[in-house]
Formats: sequence, structure tokens, C-alpha cells
Amino acid sequence: MSGLNQETGPMNQDFPNDETGELLRLMREQGDDLSAARDIDFFLIFDLQDQAKAFAAQASLGPEFRVEVSRYEKTDKWQACLTVHMAPVYAELVMLEKQVGRLGRGFGGESDGWGCAAAE
Repeated sequence: MSGLNQETGPMNQDFPNDETGELLRLMREQGDDLSAARDIDFFLIFDLQDQAKAFAAQASLGPEFRVEVSRYEKTDKWQACLTVHMAPVYAELVMLEKQVGRLGRGFGGESDGWGCAAAE
């Protein structure tokens, strides 16, 4: 299916041509079952540990969300990882990444994308 998505540009193989669409295309090409739920991690970077911890306290929205704070590899910054168990559905990933990023910015954070393991 090819078409035009006003927010993200041309579509290719059912996914818009943006970072999330490209990751989902790659996952599907590698044989991943995109209908299968799995833990998906959304990452945010903070300058200070206190900022990351404040975000984590606010982002613990219920049992379906887990948040962990750790030092960001090879830097003096901090990372918050918000984990949600869900299927990697494009629209839901984009919506959640925007919501998490908006919440993180309120605490001085910066979105650093999402990731997940292949479905088992």
C-alpha cells in the first residue's frame, strides 16, 4: 500500500517513512510477528538524576507501566526507561512516544526513542 501521510510523508509497505515506520519494516522483514505483544521500552535522557527520578515517579501510571532510572552509558547523564507490554502497532507507538516525550520534557528530559526484543 502506498500513499501520503500528511504528518510523516510518503508511506512504504504499510508504514510511514519515518524512524518508527523504518524500525517496524525492519522487524517485519526479519520475521517478527508484529501482532504479538512484548515489552517495549521508551527511553528518555536527563541531565540530573533527580530529574529522571521525578519523571519516573510521575510516569508510574499504573501496573502496565514500569519505569527504571539508571546512569546513561558513557556519559554523566541519566536515563529513564519506561516499559509497556503491548504489540508494536505504529499509531500506538507514535502516540505513546509523543506522550512520554512531552511528560519527560516537563522534567528537563529528552526523548531517546524506543526499542524491543523480537516476539518469542
